Amino acid sequence: MIFVGVGTFVHGFDDLVLGADRAAAALDIPGFAQIGHSSIVPLHLDHARFLPPAALRQRLEASRVAVCHAGMGLIGDALRARCRLILVPRQGATSRNHPANDQRAFARRLAERLPIRLCLDPRDLAPVIEAALADATPPATLPGSTVPALLRAFLDDRPQSRPASSS
Repeated sequence: MIFVGVGTFVHGFDDLVLGADRAAAALDIPGFAQIGHSSIVPLHLDHARFLPPAALRQRLEASRVAVCHAGMGLIGDALRARCRLILVPRQGATSRNHPANDQRAFARRLAERLPIRLCLDPRDLAPVIEAALADATPPATLPGSTVPALLRAFLDDRPQSRPASSS
């Protein structure tokens, strides 16, 4: 099973929805798409516009591959669910109202650091999904956060009692 996610961008991501739907049909694989504000409605993938966080997590955990735009939220969710990740970055013009409309640089940087796949043209998704499904290596994972340990150390290092104020 594959999961497809386009995020919450107000213009959707029609090319990704269409490309993923065509790839699922060509490969004859089941999947689910969170299509957001996209105007394309998939014919071969089950879908919803948006999912509550718990439902999103369940869909990702049930999927072997996540095909997503290069948004940090979906990337983190997919990695925590231990999905193989294929990024299809948005490639639109950036502007004051849409500063993250071109996600290519971020996606490339991430692909240099994690074992994820990039697909710059959603029309080319079928072989990329097929390769991800056939991959036997462990999926990428997020390194554990050091924040809890830092907070614990900070709290353990604080004085046990506060001296009286000398005002």
